Amino acid sequence: MKYITIAFIIYVIGMEIYKDVRSRTIDYLLWAIIGLFGIAIWLSRGFLITCQMYDWATWVVCLLTIGSYIVPKQSKASRWVKGGALSCLSLVVIGFVTLDIIAKQKGYIVIETPLNGYSTSNIDEIYFRYNGKSFGRTFNLREYSGAEVLRQDYNVELTLIPIAADIAKIESIDLVPKQELLNREGGKR
Repeated sequence: MKYITIAFIIYVIGMEIYKDVRSRTIDYLLWAIIGLFGIAIWLSRGFLITCQMYDWATWVVCLLTIGSYIVPKQSKASRWVKGGALSCLSLVVIGFVTLDIIAKQKGYIVIETPLNGYSTSNIDEIYFRYNGKSFGRTFNLREYSGAEVLRQDYNVELTLIPIAADIAKIESIDLVPKQELLNREGGKR
């Protein structure tokens, strides 16, 4: 669903750029919204946030961003929607920068979690769970031979800086071979 939303936003942005170039009018608020939206997406990829309120806030910000392009430009509603989108995106960027500053003052932990899946289509991604919520992050899978058995042979090693109970900054992600468990008699399971 997130890729459909991102593709739609990119399509709308492309159409707006095309219209602005053709009509030689530039809406600087829309360009600011585009820039802040890109920065917010880039910064958000460095964090794992499991709070349900964050998911709802993400949808509100995306809908305001899309609405700033859909609502007619000369209407009063357009100014309200653009102002709301600009305000929300500014707060999101400030929030992520603040979380990054807090993370620089804390120590890191290393956890190992099962590899839930992976994708080798356009962008290599791995999927894992953290605090009961699924996440997907880009990861170069070209180094791993036998990609068809990755889930059986590897776990995800996350180096994290916990900021709060539901928020952690990602320092690094790596795939590590699964350790074979030994049973009580000393044999392999």
